[in-house]
Amino acid sequence: MSNSKISIILPTYNEKDNVLPLIKAIHAELCGYDHELLVVDDNSSDGTEQAVADLKDPLVKFILRTKNRGFANSIRCGLENAAGEIFVVMDSDFNHQPKYLPFMIHALSHYDCVSGSRFLYGGKMLPRSRHILSWIFNIFIRTITRGTITDSLYGFFAIKRNTIERCNYDNIFWGYGDYCIRLMFYLQKNNATILQIPVINGARKTGAGNSRFLKVFWQYFTESIKLAYKMRREQYARKN
Repeated sequence: MSNSKISIILPTYNEKDNVLPLIKAIHAELCGYDHELLVVDDNSSDGTEQAVADLKDPLVKFILRTKNRGFANSIRCGLENAAGEIFVVMDSDFNHQPKYLPFMIHALSHYDCVSGSRFLYGGKMLPRSRHILSWIFNIFIRTITRGTITDSLYGFFAIKRNTIERCNYDNIFWGYGDYCIRLMFYLQKNNATILQIPVINGARKTGAGNSRFLKVFWQYFTESIKLAYKMRREQYARKN
């Protein structure tokens, strides 16, 4: 798969000071690969569009979204506009470290999807309190959905185009990071082969991340319950 074209999806909202060095770091890691970067921006007010345009980088495609904005919708937009046979989705603030990209792409020679996990041996995130809460919540997701993914919240993955396109995007891409719970659920349902690799959560260069921690977790909780209910309802229908 290392000879296939790679499309990196970078959803942004007021991340100008992070996404510019991130673009440079990604190019450095993928200098030997045929790749493109899609910066999918939710109409940022910090000058992201002009800053990316000023790069004059032929490998970077900027997509401005002014309607139906939102994190998961931006990712879907990037996927639908990507030209590659391999898709990589990652945050635009260095939480997802570019150094993992070559291994993730190489591993797609043997798997349908490669997903980063903070909860395998060698992975971690800070602060420790959030690490523990996220770890517990991922155990909850695995239990009620009967899955095997150790980190359904991280959203840093490389995947073959033909694998993700077997999923119905309407069932997955809305909301915030809960899209990743749904994506991993449907990938497992479709019997996709998924390699999980340990990753260390990176640190933002500038700015502040999402501070609505409890609100976001409540959203993730309700979406997990809905998936579990849907799964059991389908199982019941098949038996009857």
